[in-house]
Amino acid sequence: MPSEAVRAADEPAGKPAGEAAASPSLVLPAELAWAVYFLLIPLGVAAMAHADVGLVPAAALPFALNAIAPQVSYGVWYVVFQIGLIAVLCAIRRTLDWRYLVSFLVCAVGGVLIDFNGSWMNDLFPVESLALSCLWFVGGFAVVAVTVYFCTRCQLPVMPIDTFPRDLCAAIGQPYARVKVWFDVVTLLATCAIGLVGGGALFGINVGTVVSALLMGRSIGLVQRIMDKRVAYRKHLPL
Repeated sequence: MPSEAVRAADEPAGKPAGEAAASPSLVLPAELAWAVYFLLIPLGVAAMAHADVGLVPAAALPFALNAIAPQVSYGVWYVVFQIGLIAVLCAIRRTLDWRYLVSFLVCAVGGVLIDFNGSWMNDLFPVESLALSCLWFVGGFAVVAVTVYFCTRCQLPVMPIDTFPRDLCAAIGQPYARVKVWFDVVTLLATCAIGLVGGGALFGINVGTVVSALLMGRSIGLVQRIMDKRVAYRKHLPL
């Protein structure tokens, strides 16, 4: 997706068309933003899963699938779910973007990293109290919110779970924060349906999931508004 489309989709409502924005004081390589995203998003997702007080809605859906079919790891279900997202995005846009293949490869590695991070967290830092659960959740939430900001600004192929709302906001002309909120709500409802029909319970759904559905999009929007005044990104790779 062109970077101009991303910026246009994130313009605040009511801002006059064509109004020049203040030039950020720092310009960084977009590849650096992508590297931060790639390394940290599996860590944030794994930390929220480790907290066991509810996941980001999009991450809760593969968690529910893993609970119903535990012979397939959470990381693998995470990849399968995102393949479905790419299929839906291609249908909405009526085009097959070759960068989605790169997104799939990023997703595949991300699934492995999620399983790896979850393993060492469980081994080294068992959660034995509600206070520790809340601490892991808040830390994971913050990592995910900041990391998805880099996703929206890196201009490079990212995981389908993040490509979907990013490209959809440009396709339908809506701000990223608004699209993200609706994406999380719809995914939350689908997760509830999968858990209740497949296992008679709400897997991965807890108070943290509701908090994420309501606040994650707004938190990302806040990070965007703060960072965009200070930092811009320039892409060097032809992707």
